[in-house]
Amino acid sequence: MHDLLIPDVALLETWLTETGYESYICDQCSGLHVSALQSMDGILDSRLFIEPWGIMFTTELDIRNAAVLAVSADLMRLNMSYPALKLFLNTPDDASPMLVASASILTTQGMTVPQFNEYFAVTLETVRQLLQDCQQSQYLFQGEDERMMFPEPEDGVKPSLH
Repeated sequence: MHDLLIPDVALLETWLTETGYESYICDQCSGLHVSALQSMDGILDSRLFIEPWGIMFTTELDIRNAAVLAVSADLMRLNMSYPALKLFLNTPDDASPMLVASASILTTQGMTVPQFNEYFAVTLETVRQLLQDCQQSQYLFQGEDERMMFPEPEDGVKPSLH
């Protein structure tokens, strides 16, 4: 029988390393950043958070400004297509819009290493499928070259209508 463990950040980092995934903790948040997803075009950030009730895995996809309405209209289909994820659109005032994908698992009673590995593998694969879907639908920025073609307006500067 497997031991039930209540994971903390150090244990999650160990489990990820043992399965061959690179991760790191930055000094700006308490999340464990997952390098496997963060290195992909269209993904802003991907990390695991330890919460009092369990683990939450979030990934932020970089949505093109021109695609916000289309993503909003397609959100119901996306949520139904990827039931392991909870998807929502975030449009902050000071940053580019993003599609946030999250998945959680309760750990207050503990979990086994195989349970975590399955949760992580399924979530990782589902986020990759979502990324491909969003790329095919042309919702995402495709690297820095495209962002340079359509720069964000500077604070306080209104775009020209001419």
